[in-house]
Amino acid sequence: MFQQIKTALIVFSSLAMMACGGGGGSTSGTGTSGGTTANPMAIAVPDALTVTSGAPLSFSGQASSTVGIITNMYWQVENLTLSANPLAAVTNADCKTISKSTTGADASCVLQVTPPTLLTADYTYKLTLNAVDVKGNTIKASTTLLVKQEASTTANPVAKVSGTTNATSGDKVSLSCAGSGGTPAATGEPYSYQWVVSDAAGTTITLAPTDTAATSFTAPVVTASTALKVQCRVTDDKQKVGTATQTVTVTPIIKPTVVPISYSGGVVAAGSTITLDGSKSVKYDANGKVDSSTPIYYYWKQKSGPSVEIFNAFSSVASAALPKFVDTRTPFVFTLNASNSVIQPGGFSLDPLVQLDVVFYVDPLPPISLVSYTPVQVVLTNSAVTLKVDAPSNTSNIIYYSWTQIAGTTVAIAGAGTSNAGFISPSTPGTLIFRATGSYQPITVANPGTASIDVIVTVQAPAVVK
Repeated sequence: MFQQIKTALIVFSSLAMMACGGGGGSTSGTGTSGGTTANPMAIAVPDALTVTSGAPLSFSGQASSTVGIITNMYWQVENLTLSANPLAAVTNADCKTISKSTTGADASCVLQVTPPTLLTADYTYKLTLNAVDVKGNTIKASTTLLVKQEASTTANPVAKVSGTTNATSGDKVSLSCAGSGGTPAATGEPYSYQWVVSDAAGTTITLAPTDTAATSFTAPVVTASTALKVQCRVTDDKQKVGTATQTVTVTPIIKPTVVPISYSGGVVAAGSTITLDGSKSVKYDANGKVDSSTPIYYYWKQKSGPSVEIFNAFSSVASAALPKFVDTRTPFVFTLNASNSVIQPGGFSLDPLVQLDVVFYVDPLPPISLVSYTPVQVVLTNSAVTLKVDAPSNTSNIIYYSWTQIAGTTVAIAGAGTSNAGFISPSTPGTLIFRATGSYQPITVANPGTASIDVIVTVQAPAVVK
């Protein structure tokens, strides 16, 4: 096997005309002729490695020489991350345990390391294998080991911040912090949080709240693009702390901007007259301050829903009468257009339009339920009879009524369009049936009503006195 490695490395060396390392590592070396000839040595180390656990690791390196025996090999370990904790264990860095071919010109050395038990961040280590042959030629190659913070069994919590990264002066900036790892409490909230401003860049920032997983602040007024830094600190049950910083870039308001605000909207009763209120709109100048010296121009326009008329559509406060009759909950969407210049009826303006939609929902009227407290009457011939119907569930909506006779000797109904009707019973006995119909709209042939009830009147002859 070593002979095969040697042959491959010799070919590689002759092609490259220099020493080079295997895997992803870099190599360097010196020859015996003052650097005027190619290094007869070759070396190989593993590719760069990233781990997320604290399990022991092995790195196997190989070296060969075309001029003689490998006399010495050793590994060097460097911390590339500032203030990184050293590896917990390093074994065979001096290559006291080494494997060689029968000629000794090919050798391998296995370095064993264990990640640290405590990481406060992601740590990167550089592992360099050095080799020397019998002629004094040297060569080395390096690889890297990246140990993620979550690899530590006793690590500080890992804090991660998400949310707004770009905002304009006056915007609400919302941030959220999540903690992981560490030693969370067995019960209750596993972490406590603290938000601090690490770099306000000369502005004033007020975070609220500062002791929960989420916070927010209003982007300050700036005159140039400004990077602000906000830090989240996560503390676990053992009072270990992890931090993460979010950079929020705030840009100035480049030109006056209209911001329409409407307090209208919601669910309203059928037939309501609604108010479209944009009176709280404001205009900002280039410095982000409210500018009340020049007017704001408005235009209210219906965007969707059954068409209705808008009154005072070119004012900040307009109104519209919504229909009384809908079959299902129906949305009506109106758009408030605001601009620095006059808005034409079609919605055109010389300045850009800022728009805000306002939505109203209209529910259908409740079903009508009719009752009669005298559904069956017995009356004498040629007597006055009252027909009365009621809709007890109705509280405020107008109901139209209609009485019709559907059986018996025909009589003239007085007040047939009201809830209280009447007639004079015929001179002959018999059974008469009347039907009362109710509707929210006038009852016609096209609109026969939505609810009805029948009333029976039995007409009897007077008793004969003997």
